[in-house]
Amino acid sequence: MTVSEVKTRKTDKPEPGANKLTRPAQLQKLLTRKSGVSIAQLQKTFGWQPHTARAAISAQRKAGCEIARSDTDKGSVYRIVEQDGVQ
Repeated sequence: MTVSEVKTRKTDKPEPGANKLTRPAQLQKLLTRKSGVSIAQLQKTFGWQPHTARAAISAQRKAGCEIARSDTDKGSVYRIVEQDGVQ
């Protein structure tokens, strides 16, 4: 094997998406923002329908996260409530 063959081996490259967060992890990251996240933002970010965004928030609740909803003039905003300094 020559030096040029070693440099061009595809196995040396990291797999695409190896550092990507999963959708639930991305959702949790959005929910932990101080400003929270709206259904419209989830639709735009993930390409989801409103019922899918609400179901994903519900799944976070079922997983043990305490989700707070606040109503604004632009719609509802959801965020994970901090408990004893831990989110």
